[in-house]
Amino acid sequence: MAAAFSIIRPETVAEALPVIAGGALGCLICDLDCENKSERSESSHWRIVMTLVAAAALIEDYLLDAGMWRTLGHAGDSLWNPSDLIGPYLWFAGLAGFVVTCVFASGSGHRGFSHSLLSMTLETVCLWLVFPSTALPFVVAFASHILLDLMNKRSVRLFYPAKRGFCLGWFYADRLANKVIAACGTIWLIFTVILCLRA
Repeated sequence: MAAAFSIIRPETVAEALPVIAGGALGCLICDLDCENKSERSESSHWRIVMTLVAAAALIEDYLLDAGMWRTLGHAGDSLWNPSDLIGPYLWFAGLAGFVVTCVFASGSGHRGFSHSLLSMTLETVCLWLVFPSTALPFVVAFASHILLDLMNKRSVRLFYPAKRGFCLGWFYADRLANKVIAACGTIWLIFTVILCLRA
């Protein structure tokens, strides 16, 4: 989420809500595929938190009529007129595609399909068809997750379905470096939110 705020730099609450919703989904959706008990437990905890954060942003947007809900299923007026029949079908296709991709990712083996450029692309396009304003923060958060995972000692199958994985081998995923990076990311997120919304 810190990466999404840093790159997109929303200046109002209305602009920040899609960044929060998309960033919250993108930052942890890769870890739908956690295999061992400790990974599943920690990942599930954070996925619940981020899902609640995304839901809160969507509810707040609806209550404020800030604009995210008005773009629901309108991934650009150049693609279709909201009154056209094709709009709802594309919205449903995006939603169904997102769910199917997530289900496939959850069974793909840790750091397999769910951590690939293919998954990132498919999920971003699907989300763009549903809530277009959340797609950019989603892909930024997703990419930052993958970049951080590339730093540790377990390979990421970035070019899935290719079997070869990549990693820099700098850190272990569950040790001190992970906690330090998480703490720094949280501090940076708070700083960027304050900086972006200071007006």
